[in-house]
Amino acid sequence: MESRKVYIQAAEQISIQTPLSEEWMNAPISYEEPLVKAVNPSFRDYLAPNEARRMGNLMKRALVTSLKVLKDTGIEHPDAIITGTCLGSLDYTVRILDDLVENGEETVSPTYFMQSTHNTVGSALGIYTKTHGYNTTYSHGGASFDSALLDAWMQFRLGKIKTALVGGYDEMVDSHFNLVRKVGYVGLEGMAPCSEVSMSMLLNAEKPADALCEMAGIRLCYRPSMEKLRRVLDELLDSAGVSLADVSAVMTGVNGNPRNDKPYRDTIEHLFPHKPLLRYKHLFGENYTVSALGAYAAAHLLKKQMIPSMMYDHDSLPVDNEFSSILLLNMVESGDCSLVLMKGVRG
Repeated sequence: MESRKVYIQAAEQISIQTPLSEEWMNAPISYEEPLVKAVNPSFRDYLAPNEARRMGNLMKRALVTSLKVLKDTGIEHPDAIITGTCLGSLDYTVRILDDLVENGEETVSPTYFMQSTHNTVGSALGIYTKTHGYNTTYSHGGASFDSALLDAWMQFRLGKIKTALVGGYDEMVDSHFNLVRKVGYVGLEGMAPCSEVSMSMLLNAEKPADALCEMAGIRLCYRPSMEKLRRVLDELLDSAGVSLADVSAVMTGVNGNPRNDKPYRDTIEHLFPHKPLLRYKHLFGENYTVSALGAYAAAHLLKKQMIPSMMYDHDSLPVDNEFSSILLLNMVESGDCSLVLMKGVRG
């Protein structure tokens, strides 16, 4: 594969922070509840009411973040639409099952049925934007967004696309939250709240004047030993033309749950003992696709060339005034592990 650069031109979020905004960098919203639903924007500013009323929240959020990204970049029809979601339209899936139980499997709402599959979001984005190119959805648990990002990266490196709309989308309902809370995935004292996410970003092979950052590389691996993870890291850095000393900070997915945090702490101790450490889940919560918000946050930090004090991990070293890159580390309980390197761009 040829060495082609990939830039993140724009990225937008709807989460438990102020939607479609970067206020989280200066005035983040804090929560004490174990489950927090996403803060919705005014959908009518982006979607016709007669269309929006037949859409679930997940669909509306995905459309709004995507449409805003496309509007901000001036790209109406990206070459590819690649989506990552673990649970898909969970709310409508639950409603279908409830209807089946309550009505003896005789009647089911066609709206709930049509929007219940995982690839509904990607399909709707293609239909709504009249984009007929490469369109695929990844549903790989906590590595869903990372898998979508890897696919986009490979398509760029192969020269098959020049622009891509890549996103991570997930919602939460009370019944599923109660289940994952029982197994200790969320809801523990001192842990980031369970949350929802809609994040869309536009990747471009050409360097735009307003680029947030360069996506310099990505690697995924499954249940790696520390030695293998070190080799994967070295390979990633070598392909990007940087050394570990050049990496300004490492952003991890620590969330206050000891079971979740231990693999991160062990990896930091062995691979990044003297690196500044950043975190993001205390701001955006924990969900299956929250790594999308980690990528979003890193891109905006590199663009702004500032790191708010509340994003540092406990007792972390400070980042230099002019920092050049952020390495994102996502470790999923299932064993999936991803490394994403983002580099700042100069005007």
